Amino acid sequence: MFRSAGANNVAGTGAVLLGASCIAAALGAAAHHPLAPVLALSLLSAIAAWTVSRPADLWCVLPALLPVASFTPWSGWWLVDGSDLLVLGAMGGAYLRWGVDAWRGPAATFARTPSGMHWMYVVLPLLLLLGVWRGLDDARGAASWATLLAQLWSQGPYGDYDLPSNTLRVAKSLAWGLLLMPVLYRWPQGAPLRLARGMVAGLLLVCAGVLWERGLYVGWVDFGTNYRTTAWFWEMHVGGAAIDAYLAMALPFAWWAAWSAPHGWRWYAAAALVLLSTYAVLTTYSRGLYLAVLITGVALGALVRRYHFDVPDDTAWHRKAMVWLLAALVVETMGVWLGGAFMSDRLVRSNVDLHQRMDHWKRGVGLLHTPGQWILGLGVGRLPAHYSTQTTEGALAGRVRWLQKADGSTEAWLFGPMRPGVKGELALAQRVALAPGGGYKVRLRAHLDSPAWVKVQLCEQHLLYVSRCQLRTRQLSADSRTIDGWMELPLLGPAFESNGILSAWRGGVLSIKVLQANASMRLEGVELIDPQGRQVLRNPVFARGPSHWSSVAYENFLPWHMDNLLLELLVERGLLGLLALAAVVVWALLLLAHGIRSHKPLALIVGGSIGAALLIGAVVSIIEIPRVSTMLWLLLVVSPLVRED
Repeated sequence: MFRSAGANNVAGTGAVLLGASCIAAALGAAAHHPLAPVLALSLLSAIAAWTVSRPADLWCVLPALLPVASFTPWSGWWLVDGSDLLVLGAMGGAYLRWGVDAWRGPAATFARTPSGMHWMYVVLPLLLLLGVWRGLDDARGAASWATLLAQLWSQGPYGDYDLPSNTLRVAKSLAWGLLLMPVLYRWPQGAPLRLARGMVAGLLLVCAGVLWERGLYVGWVDFGTNYRTTAWFWEMHVGGAAIDAYLAMALPFAWWAAWSAPHGWRWYAAAALVLLSTYAVLTTYSRGLYLAVLITGVALGALVRRYHFDVPDDTAWHRKAMVWLLAALVVETMGVWLGGAFMSDRLVRSNVDLHQRMDHWKRGVGLLHTPGQWILGLGVGRLPAHYSTQTTEGALAGRVRWLQKADGSTEAWLFGPMRPGVKGELALAQRVALAPGGGYKVRLRAHLDSPAWVKVQLCEQHLLYVSRCQLRTRQLSADSRTIDGWMELPLLGPAFESNGILSAWRGGVLSIKVLQANASMRLEGVELIDPQGRQVLRNPVFARGPSHWSSVAYENFLPWHMDNLLLELLVERGLLGLLALAAVVVWALLLLAHGIRSHKPLALIVGGSIGAALLIGAVVSIIEIPRVSTMLWLLLVVSPLVRED
């Protein structure tokens, strides 16, 4: 039914206010971006303008750009990043268009949300608010709510996983999903096809990132080095499986592109994407991802045969081409397997690693002590704080805290391991460009209450894995200062080589770690002096707080992840949250099953993508990675539209 003119005006005003608020927030944050505020403002303005003029493209823009819309290692932002600005800008533009359309005429006020999805607007906001309240209430401890809110405000876009801000960081993906639902359903025509094209475009960008990473840091055909691809998923600076979950969801769309493309350049491009994405899958060396991809592929093939899906280009050439593509994949897989011992070594260790993971799961579930915790969970984002303090194996290997002093200056407080014998290291880090021809020197303006062993290293490094390094490990104390108050550490190790264009693009990471348990070091400034005597760090004396600085974990990634989707939901959101979110997934799969029976190809692909996410979720976590969980949400939201498209 049409609504009255007054209702139209109210709806239009609400949509315009929401859209304008989203765009203003995105542009305001972009104006303070540590890297390139003018460029960020220009890009976000263009994206917002695009979705104002073509709001249905919101279905395509988000899955295409989310996989690469983060520059956290350069900006230092953690609570928010470029992906949040992308969502705000694109969503804001679509809401603005909705409001303008509502003012123009009653046709814009049709209720577009599928009838079977309305219950989510009631249940999930309550679930979100409950989880955030429990998380913040747990994090504040004995402090007042006013103190907690002041702390959150002072942290801004920065924070850490065991602080209250992690609750907001983890919760934002569901918040984005709920805000996106109404405006996505406002323009449902062609949504499944737009989403599929966006997933293909995003996968292409990720594959380009994989080729760039491996070409610079390990070599495209080096399959023996202990190096696992991470691409542009900087959330993996504390481990996790962001790229595994993303590739599991995206790979079915590459197969859809090859299956549906006609004879000619489009098919060859789609086949190349299948080969590139499979290369990305193989070079993650993730056994869980291998299994998820294999099971998903077999299931999709069986359903195609069961329901007799028609191939758009049902020619002899297309059938032969698909067979040759499968043969090429087998050759590619065997090349990675036989080209080095790393894959076989990991497969041999599968049984041992599985038992270790099961022990990890038991310790995680053991964090639930009371009936209230079993029903409602510990609170959104509170797993790292509890796991790191309540389990011996999960103790943090270090911490970084940013403190603002009374005079307005900022200190970086580095802590060593929480107890002796903790595995791994955690470092304060900054990405730098590397210069060839000599040794580097690090200068620290530091305060130590007692002598502590400190390790400083500068390595050719993309994210987690290091190659050539210059480093220094030394016990520092107050007596280590020079006359000007700085501590100087000439780094030892081979000079970085200049071997052409690759070395010019190969970046490095400076990392500073306190190795001694229960020790700490307060930093007022860090300088990195290159072989030509130039100081090359950004924000060296923390005049802009934590801007350009981040953290990186090495070897020990247990405290930050449950490594199981269902168990992480149980621990943080309780049985209530687990059942509610499981109901969303089950409902989406039921709708897609109806589409498959109706011979809708994209129902098969979207269902396979969600199924692959559930399979990989048996051995990894997803919900603590906002970019990836937002893409999973898009798949769930599009499910009722696939069967009708």
